[in-house]
This record gives sequence, structure tokens and C-alpha cells, in this order.
Amino acid sequence: TRIIESKDLTNNKVYILSAVKLKDLKTKETVTYLLVSPEEADFEKNKISVTSPIGKGLMGKVQGEKIKVPVPAGTLEYEILDISR
Repeated sequence: TRIIESKDLTNNKVYILSAVKLKDLKTKETVTYLLVSPEEADFEKNKISVTSPIGKGLMGKVQGEKIKVPVPAGTLEYEILDISR
């Protein structure tokens, strides 16, 4: 087991504990998600698991990047507006 300190992670890529502001390219709405471990996930509080479809789609991506996430209801398309910690 390795402990990951948030100070060891850069803000230019999405990792666990990143707050990621996204723009939905279909609805033009923005949302901010915090990527957390599966045990801490709480969708109502915008905490999504790194193992969820959106979490997996965001990991390692950078600000300005556009992603497509396949979900049961279709495909979500987002642009990453901001990454913070």
C-alpha cells in the first residue's frame, strides 16, 4: 500500500482527490465533481468514484481536453474547464 499525498500530485492532470469542473457539451451546463475512492463516493454531493465511468474517463486527462464517456443511457461528452485540489 502506498499513501498518496495531495501535495505530491500536480494540478494539471486529473487524479484522485481532484476537483474537476466540466462543461457538458450537449446541454452547455457546468458541474464540478470531486474524484474520490469508491467508499467515499456520494453522487448527491458530487463526489464520484475514480472507478465510475465518468471517473475512469477523467483520470489522467488535462484542462481543455474533451472526453466522451459511455454510460448506460448513451454517451456523455464533457470539456474539462478546470482542475483543482
